[in-house]
Amino acid sequence: MENKIGSKEVKMTPVGNNKQPQKLSYEKLNQACAEMSQQIQQQNKYIQQLHNKMQEMNFMLQNKRMEYLFKVVEIANRNNVSECVCFAKDFVENCIAEIQESLTIPEEEEEEETPKEN
Repeated sequence: MENKIGSKEVKMTPVGNNKQPQKLSYEKLNQACAEMSQQIQQQNKYIQQLHNKMQEMNFMLQNKRMEYLFKVVEIANRNNVSECVCFAKDFVENCIAEIQESLTIPEEEEEEETPKEN
């Protein structure tokens, strides 16, 4: 019977007639745990790199989307929104609303409540 631990194989041979795998020594078990811990750290580092790359790609995608939204509004304004053949008036208005929403910084709600007068 063989078990793979990390990149190494640990051979477990049967002992006696009951064919039970031989128990690992404390040193080998400790070594296997250290290797697995190192692999977990490497995987976590890789996951963090992927997460950072994904955030970067999302940021680039958002910027590209904003460019296209502005382009739609620019084309509509050039052709007069009501006469624009390329885009429907509702679509252009939705693009404008999305641009405004993206560029507006939300105001933080006041935590303190003003006393109500009775």
